[in-house]
Amino acid sequence: MVKAGMQRRSESAGFRFKLASRATRRRRMRRLSAMTLLVMLVSLAGAAASLASSSTFTGTVSSTGTVSKSWSINVTDTGSKITASLDWTTTSANLDLFLVGPGSTATIAKSVTSNRPETISYQPTVTGTYKLRVKATSGTSAYTLNASYNTSSGGGGNPTPVPTNPATDWPMWHNDPFHLGVSADGTIGASNAAGMGLDWAVNTGASSYISPVVYHSPTLGKTLVYVANQNGAMSAYDANTGDRQWVLQLGASLQSSPAVLNNVIYFGDNDHNLYAVNASTGTKICSYTSPGNISSSPVVVDPDGNGPVVYFGENGLTGADDGGAEFAINASDCSLKWEFTGFGSPPGSATQAGSWSPPAFGTDVNGRPLLVFGGSSPDCAVYAVNAVTGALVWRFQTTVFSTDDDVGAGPTITPPGANGFADGVAYVAGKDNIVYALNLRTGAEIWEYNTKNGFPAGFIKGSTRSTAVVFNNRLYVGYGDGVLALDAVTGNLVWHTTTTPTTAAGSAPSSETISSPALTGAGAPGGRVMFVGDMGGKVRAIDTNGTQLWSYATGNFVYGSPAIANGHVYIASSDGFLYAFAPGGAIGPKPGTTISSPADGATVPNTTTINFSGSATDNSSVAAVNVAVKNKATGQWWNAASSTWSKTYQEAPASLSNPGAANTNWSSSFGAPTDGGGFIIYASAVDNGGQHDPLPASVSITVAANGNPPDTTISSPVFRQVFNYPLIPGSDTKFQCDQPTYPPCRITISGSATDSGGAHPGIAVVHVIIKNIQHSEYYCGPQPSNTEGGGCWQATTFVNSATLANPGAVTTNWSLPFEIYDHMHSYRITAWATDKDGESDPVRFVIGRICVNPVGVNTCAG
Repeated sequence: MVKAGMQRRSESAGFRFKLASRATRRRRMRRLSAMTLLVMLVSLAGAAASLASSSTFTGTVSSTGTVSKSWSINVTDTGSKITASLDWTTTSANLDLFLVGPGSTATIAKSVTSNRPETISYQPTVTGTYKLRVKATSGTSAYTLNASYNTSSGGGGNPTPVPTNPATDWPMWHNDPFHLGVSADGTIGASNAAGMGLDWAVNTGASSYISPVVYHSPTLGKTLVYVANQNGAMSAYDANTGDRQWVLQLGASLQSSPAVLNNVIYFGDNDHNLYAVNASTGTKICSYTSPGNISSSPVVVDPDGNGPVVYFGENGLTGADDGGAEFAINASDCSLKWEFTGFGSPPGSATQAGSWSPPAFGTDVNGRPLLVFGGSSPDCAVYAVNAVTGALVWRFQTTVFSTDDDVGAGPTITPPGANGFADGVAYVAGKDNIVYALNLRTGAEIWEYNTKNGFPAGFIKGSTRSTAVVFNNRLYVGYGDGVLALDAVTGNLVWHTTTTPTTAAGSAPSSETISSPALTGAGAPGGRVMFVGDMGGKVRAIDTNGTQLWSYATGNFVYGSPAIANGHVYIASSDGFLYAFAPGGAIGPKPGTTISSPADGATVPNTTTINFSGSATDNSSVAAVNVAVKNKATGQWWNAASSTWSKTYQEAPASLSNPGAANTNWSSSFGAPTDGGGFIIYASAVDNGGQHDPLPASVSITVAANGNPPDTTISSPVFRQVFNYPLIPGSDTKFQCDQPTYPPCRITISGSATDSGGAHPGIAVVHVIIKNIQHSEYYCGPQPSNTEGGGCWQATTFVNSATLANPGAVTTNWSLPFEIYDHMHSYRITAWATDKDGESDPVRFVIGRICVNPVGVNTCAG
């Protein structure tokens, strides 16, 4: 049963989080603000110009930088012939020429010899926008491309002289409105994936759970990567260097992956707002205020030719099971188009349901535009509504083994006729561990596959919370032990990765995979390859046979999904970093950075300024060293310009002893608070070509307090301790404490605190923060009205006060019980004392992870 005041969510790679506590009523507020920019549909084609017989384009491409450029030709006469000739200036380089057909990413003609010039001659069979793509396979060179098409009547069309760069963009969640998850970029394939390297990594300032998107800004003339974090910061980074272009700091955590269209980026926030922001500058354009938290990733399409519409779900006033809706707003001014609240059967009966599923858009065989999305618990259903009117078209009820078996993953839609299905198909995974294939027109089930089939009895690895890639007749989706490949026509298992040695599988070692896979594009060397993150913190490259080709360990678990574009794989981790990978690391060699003083783990005196220093090296020239300092107790960053602490990640240039030299020392400083505390110092060198050290140097230090602060310890639980609870009979996820006849599951935290100095020795209070690591939620105390247990959990940090055995004493024991979730999770515990003089322990005692598992599961990794 669903507990009042306790979250029930899905953790799909697009949106996983219901941010919990109880709500007694719902509000309906909407705020509209003017939008001066008219948003239109993206079009790669320009208008045909006057009857010129040819056009000439010039540019520069590099196999290690700007990998490819594309140009559009608007063909209006199928009697025409496209001809193109490519020449380049650097004879040691090798450039190739490709022609891509209308409405496709597939190459229909190519010239890939090592001869100059490369030429193509092609007779079109359909009208539309064709694209000529210039790609560097080795070296760097300027090029000249002459292209034309001559009509049968003797006239000619003119290729549009605007670069479209189709392979540079991954503009929305899972790349397109269908959520197919297939890239147009064929730079990375099975033959070069093993040589993937880290091109750059940037600290976003806090854990990031969302999926990045990539967009070429025509205003800036560069490709940007957009990602948000749990501190409410949405940032744009240069896709080639990792330099931050802008940051927009908002008040609540961001768990909605953005969508970008015509230089406007749209995303939801847990402050209940859907924002439209200038994608080049970060300036707010307009917003729509929904009644509840927005964890759903928006999709932006024009469903009827009357202008683009932004579609997204919300999951209740507080994020608990207190109702929600699906929205359509006009992209031009953020005004409401329609709202759907008809969850349940009959429609409207599931008043506690909402949606955090990223909706998918498709058109059925009758030409009807549909929006397909999942419903939250306790409804646990899939919905299709008319994308123009919001009217319900069909509802599919998933299997409900538990009321927590919601549908938070995004659907993946294949169009009518694909794989022999005349009506089209919507593929969707539920937390019930089942992947469904549904008729797009009617919602009728075509097939289903239970991801627990073939596993040993008692196998527990997590629910199915990933959005599928569908390509040709294969479906690839994350599950509780890695990645599955299913036959998209029959639903039969083709292969799966696993960590379970008793089960036949592909050769890729795995972990629970909530991240949604992404597949590289046509022309990938050696064939296509998929990338995905997992809960073990790794990013993996897996070929289409299930063999792992490469992996990289980030600093923590990965919820978000990769974006493949611009010759890179971009992915964010809960360690707070955004990573960019490419074959061979893309560009290099890169500079290196060290921090020599203070040493890692050192305790330093609390002086007016805390000095730190190190060295940097490069094969050519060190242009700068950027430094950042984080207060571990508050999560804030040192702003050197204002000498203050800020919620937003801040970098500042250090002083260099030999600017421009290949080797230089550097130094910087920050001001510590009077009570000192723990701090992390980061440093990253930048060379004269703009390349950053991809792995910033870091040290963790303690600054002593000025005064006589108390000391705090946690004696129980201990790091990585496992707590086991029995499952409800017949359930493979829920503990017995979720039933009225069972007491709530509790863990008691205990420790001691001491204060013998100052004018008034003695402990006044011990503060405790308990965080659910996967959900990024904080325990906010017992909930007496919740007879089934579970307590109060909320999205923002909550500080609990422990019970003291001897209040005011110089030394006292303390304790605090808390009520766990009713299924397996891990928790982080932080405690610190404040004495009677008002001084706080500057070094908080942290138990980084404890795990709550079913009986028989005794690991606590991560």
